[in-house]
Amino acid sequence: MTINFLAPRSRLEREPSDPRAEGFGAHAAECRELANRCWHEESKRRYEELAYRWLELAEQRQRSA
Repeated sequence: MTINFLAPRSRLEREPSDPRAEGFGAHAAECRELANRCWHEESKRRYEELAYRWLELAEQRQRSA
């Protein structure tokens, strides 16, 4: 059974105003892309988790800016 987890797209991904937050969002997008290309379930899960964490960092950065 395959479960596709994609971190929800946030407001930050659409309109980042902080360059560092924008970079974090770019890392998240890259991780999601890698997860979508993975065949190995554990690798896929890890990339999805990384994407989620990058988005969390970006949102924290955006809130503090």
